[in-house]
Amino acid sequence: MGEDNHITRFPWEQEDSSTLLIKLAFTNIRREIETSLRPLSLTPQQSQSLHLLAMKPGVMNADLEKLLFIDKSSVTSLINGMVKRGWVVRRAHDSDARMKRIYLTEQGVEMSLKASSAVAQAKEKSDHLLTKEEAALLHVLLRKIIKAYE
Repeated sequence: MGEDNHITRFPWEQEDSSTLLIKLAFTNIRREIETSLRPLSLTPQQSQSLHLLAMKPGVMNADLEKLLFIDKSSVTSLINGMVKRGWVVRRAHDSDARMKRIYLTEQGVEMSLKASSAVAQAKEKSDHLLTKEEAALLHVLLRKIIKAYE
């Protein structure tokens, strides 16, 4: 593979493994996002939650489980922490008092905007590497791989 200085990390991964390259890309992007969120004292999950709540006010825990790909106890812990920080509030569901809808507070909206800006800056590093055609092809190929595993 030329001058890539590739290091084999796992014995079952080949040097030209697509899955390894996807994992490395994800890991590096995630690390960059975590670094950009650190000054805000935010985790990527908190940032994603704030973003989702800004887009879909009133979602419920079950919605966040599906959208964030995390389990019920993790969502509960995540929301409890955001309530304590004053970023979100829980309100009773219109038809079922046992269910709660989650909404951003004013402070949560502000934090959501700051987080979105930080994440956008982190993603900017890779946004300009590909031409429009390359990016479109990459999207098609990644969607194809994702579909194979769904």
